[in-house]
Amino acid sequence: MDLFATPATIALAILALGVLIIVHEGGHFLVARLSGMRVDRFSIGFGPKLFSFKRGETEYQIAAIPLGGFVQIAGLNPGEEGMTQDDPRAYPNRPVWQRLATIFAGPGTNYVFAACMLLIMFLAWGVPGPGKSPVVDDVIEGKPAVAAGFEPDDEVIAVNGTKVKEVQDVAPLVNASQGNPIAIDILRAGKPMVLKVKPEKDGSDYRIGVQLGVTTNWEQVSTGQRVARALTYPFEYSKFVLQTLAQGGVKNIVKHGSGPIGIVKEMRKRIEHGPRHAFMIIALISIYLGLFNLLPLPGLDGGRLVFLGWEAVSRRKVNQRIEQTVHMVGVLLLLGLILVISFKNDLHIGSWFKH
Repeated sequence: MDLFATPATIALAILALGVLIIVHEGGHFLVARLSGMRVDRFSIGFGPKLFSFKRGETEYQIAAIPLGGFVQIAGLNPGEEGMTQDDPRAYPNRPVWQRLATIFAGPGTNYVFAACMLLIMFLAWGVPGPGKSPVVDDVIEGKPAVAAGFEPDDEVIAVNGTKVKEVQDVAPLVNASQGNPIAIDILRAGKPMVLKVKPEKDGSDYRIGVQLGVTTNWEQVSTGQRVARALTYPFEYSKFVLQTLAQGGVKNIVKHGSGPIGIVKEMRKRIEHGPRHAFMIIALISIYLGLFNLLPLPGLDGGRLVFLGWEAVSRRKVNQRIEQTVHMVGVLLLLGLILVISFKNDLHIGSWFKH
């Protein structure tokens, strides 16, 4: 299904991503205000201002580049106009524990929001567990399955009229086609469909280009178990993501990562599969945002927490201009990485990166 064929779900996906950005920045904003800091600007997006209004001492705006957002806390960046060095409401003049809490609040709020989304899901539908039936986990770009219209979460029912019950049943039936067109029966959001695809040679076997997993069974457990599962799931998933990153490193991120366009595409697909899938993808992306921002890298919240941790231990403030320079370099590198991923994976302009 083409991205531009479903404007309603695209709008919902963009809205959901915007909500997650507001949740993250809202955490910074709320704790900064509670800590007595002055917040000059709350922005969704970067770059030129598209729309804004002022309430109290804070200007709220939507900017042109939808790559995230920011909260401009007075004194967070050195050399701001209108700031006096001894302003008690400036960020560097607040106690270190308040600054730690303010920076941590963004990612922390993402985790709280994800847990709330998961709790709603688990109370409504049960706790997810692995089933047996094969389901599409991912569709590999440039492979026959893409042109045939396969999407993540398509449940495979039969291949060329032969019913399948487990994941290992699928590959032999596809390979038996020897490259001739086949018909694959699927269930998509509960609706039966038949997709026709022509497998292509991949090594010694014929494949269509999908990664298969198993369906999800929604187990009806006690309310206490559902609550416990919702609270622990974000940390279990974070552990899985960190293990994946450790195994693949930056190379894996460039190969399989998604930029804002890819995230919206994936959210759109999941939203079309119904509320359970929509809630789950929103919760997972909220976990990703929280975890990514906690990484101890310059330009991220985790990078700022490293400097604050050093200040708390050594009881000496880091030179603010040096810290700001480090963060600026980090931001530029991260933006470059996002642009590479967006062009390569989201827009599939992959030929630029083959050599």
